[in-house]
Amino acid sequence: MYGLGSCFGITGVSYLFCKAASVLSSLLPLLLALGVVYLVWGIVQYVIGDAEEAKKKGKDKIIYGIIGLAIIISLWGLVTILRDTFGLRYSPGAPYPYELRELLP
Repeated sequence: MYGLGSCFGITGVSYLFCKAASVLSSLLPLLLALGVVYLVWGIVQYVIGDAEEAKKKGKDKIIYGIIGLAIIISLWGLVTILRDTFGLRYSPGAPYPYELRELLP
């Protein structure tokens, strides 16, 4: 997984993609958890609701929760595709000597 400081040594447009991927990779698990909580809350509202309007609100939350989770998972896939396409893989540890020579002017 990307850390927020994992774009060291990357320049140009690849740096922008790397930063976007690292920010999204950090936020997506939180968004996924919030989406699941919203979906479960909709299910609870639907199950315990006795009035028709309460059941409709719960049903709407369930539908929006499923749509939201699908969008979040799609974003996660898009980040992975961008990361793999542009070769922005995070490698922990110190850079190799040949990587240092490329960084020096």
